[in-house]
Amino acid sequence: MDGGKIVGIDDASAVDQEIDGGEFACPAFIDSHVHLLLGGRALSQAHLAGVSSREEFESVIRAKHETLPNDAWLEASGWDQGNWQVSSQSNTTTNARNMSSDGMPDQTWLASCGNRPAIAWRMDQHVCVVNSAALNIIAQRQDLSRDPVGGTIARDAAGNPTGLLLEQAAWKLAVPCVPEPNSAALRQAAHAAARHLQAHGIATVGSMEYSRDLISTLSPLRHELNLRIRATILDREWPVDWSLGQCVTADDALRIIGFKSFIDGTLGSRTARMLEPYCDAPEQQGMFVELAESGKLSEWMREGLSRGWSMSVHAIGDAALRAALDAADAAEKSGVRARESLRIEHGQTAHASDISRCKDRWLSMQPLHKYFDAAPALTRLGLPRMDRFFCFKQFHQAGARLAFGSDWPIVEPDCLQAMQTAITGATFGGAITRAQSNISAEIALQAFTCNAAEYLRASDTCGALKVGHAADIVSLDRDPITMDWSQHKPNIRFTCVAGMTAPATL
Repeated sequence: MDGGKIVGIDDASAVDQEIDGGEFACPAFIDSHVHLLLGGRALSQAHLAGVSSREEFESVIRAKHETLPNDAWLEASGWDQGNWQVSSQSNTTTNARNMSSDGMPDQTWLASCGNRPAIAWRMDQHVCVVNSAALNIIAQRQDLSRDPVGGTIARDAAGNPTGLLLEQAAWKLAVPCVPEPNSAALRQAAHAAARHLQAHGIATVGSMEYSRDLISTLSPLRHELNLRIRATILDREWPVDWSLGQCVTADDALRIIGFKSFIDGTLGSRTARMLEPYCDAPEQQGMFVELAESGKLSEWMREGLSRGWSMSVHAIGDAALRAALDAADAAEKSGVRARESLRIEHGQTAHASDISRCKDRWLSMQPLHKYFDAAPALTRLGLPRMDRFFCFKQFHQAGARLAFGSDWPIVEPDCLQAMQTAITGATFGGAITRAQSNISAEIALQAFTCNAAEYLRASDTCGALKVGHAADIVSLDRDPITMDWSQHKPNIRFTCVAGMTAPATL
């Protein structure tokens, strides 16, 4: 290695021996979809992932409340109503009165914060619940008498807001009222995020960020983080200010590659837009949001692609995937090339007739979403539609190009556990879900390395161990190609980013 780059390789075994004398060395992982600063901030927030009852939820909130300065908001994330358990018969009435029919919490779950404003995000970051103090602040600044376009304000029988806000109600009404962290806190979050990712063997990320954070935080820190960032602009006002693509100087540490739009929400929140109604809520079909709702998606895509940007669309429902493909087809008919530069994020459900339409198109998929969403998906979709759920193998066989990521902090950026799910079908609780969609270890490893590098327009720098590429290397304790993933997964020994070693412990 010289200057952080690989200058010579004799053969694979020589690389293994030269690096550490260990079992296996491969390119450091590339997570094609994270929210870097959001993830870094989440590391210091109240953690609600895994809580299984209202009592646990309230206990976590109360403990965090007691550690905060009097003038600070309480921020929490990670709850999933699918995990709730009524801990005793005596709590049944209380729980039924203070959460919606599908288990969503309301403002009373945050009552221990008293007059401190509090906001707690569902694990998918598409739904939040706020307490009465926060709701009062929001009501002073926003119109809560009606739902915003692309969002829902949950209400009680009297029509009053319960504190639960879905999709654009959360992002357009609540988020602007939460105080922005100061520059020192953002810098701390960026460093914490980089360390967390490196401990998972990750050297390069595709990060979804707002231009203001790229300018104020990530650009000044780019050479301190020891992490390659390929950024996608999250600013989504229409018409688009395309000059934001040049808001920071591009180099190998930080480069803006494109823009993002959301087409729909998530399965867990029943906001993913489906072709048919939800099995467990026949009156609901999910929702189109943002440009898809306003009819501007195709125009947005065409304008961005014609300017040479990589255009990223969030599509989880099968109707959302179809909308993305329809917009791409329309863009191509107008003369722009969409095959190489369109990025479909998630592709979590797909109608069989749309899978073949993904030939030569990029899909960024998150196997750990399958891991956690398998049980609720069965409830939401019903058994007859489970063949649309996480079609890894079917997409690959149709000629789609797969890049894997985590969507951290929605789930942990654990590439090895994600590979295990994609290879074996193992999901939360040990169940094997949709084994007919499993892929080989080699395909899964490529999706986290060379494919992800090409997906993020970084294949000239990383994603492979070859001369001239960055010395980004992860050392594993066993060979991921030949091992039995149904029994265990490899462990990370250490990660090198440009030849510099990062710790392998979280």
